[in-house]
Amino acid sequence: MDPSNRPCDGQDMDGLADFSLFEQEKAIMQRSEQMLEALDAVADGVKVLAKAYSESYRAQRRMMRMSDRMQADLQEANRQLREQAEHLAQLNNALSDEVHERERLTAELERLALEDALTGLFSRRRVIDCVEGMAESVGEEARSLAVMMLDLDDFKALNDTHGHAAGDFALESFAEILRGELSAEQYAGRMGGEEFLVVAADLELEAAVDLAERIRRAVEHASLHWKGERLSLAVSIGLVVTTSPWPDAGELVARADDLLYRAKNEGRNRVIVQTHGDHG
Repeated sequence: MDPSNRPCDGQDMDGLADFSLFEQEKAIMQRSEQMLEALDAVADGVKVLAKAYSESYRAQRRMMRMSDRMQADLQEANRQLREQAEHLAQLNNALSDEVHERERLTAELERLALEDALTGLFSRRRVIDCVEGMAESVGEEARSLAVMMLDLDDFKALNDTHGHAAGDFALESFAEILRGELSAEQYAGRMGGEEFLVVAADLELEAAVDLAERIRRAVEHASLHWKGERLSLAVSIGLVVTTSPWPDAGELVARADDLLYRAKNEGRNRVIVQTHGDHG
């Protein structure tokens, strides 16, 4: 064998082994460095992700705090709106009550203007309006018109003896008598105190006198008692009957009032009559 082709001796073999280990270690070191570089890159990425996550978390926390504040503000706004709605409802109810009360007072004032509060008969203004409207229609819508002035006799003495409450009771009782004697188209009103006015259309003289006498007798024979004591009532009546229109209703009422005082002066508890023939 050619000596040049023989394997190296042991020393040579050891050198080769050392060289081979060195290369392996070098390769391992290179791979380690590569792995470390890769780990550094991963670590950098993790840092970036961690930073992004941290910023995202802080942003979410800010958003949550903002959302909480907005919800709290919204709840407070809703509370205030509810309070305002309740307050508005209370104001509306109060306004509605005030409107109803004003309507009631208006109706009451109108009633008082048209109705006597004690007797429930027409007020002075309303019964005078009736006379004015009916007096002008005589000869057209109505054939005649009867106007009576009535006054309770000795009413002051009744008040002095029994008291004003008894007087009010007597006035209310007299109003009931009038309502019982008058028909639907005949009207009575309180002129003031114990004085009353009755107006009736389409009553001829005889029928008008008969109505006045029925009223007088009903008052005279009324059975009235106050606190166990009998109240005696009487009424004087002045009656005017006309078949011609009277443009001045006040004059017609004044004529009836003059006749009433004649009845008083001639002894009370009586009817004094005047027809249109006596006018002028």
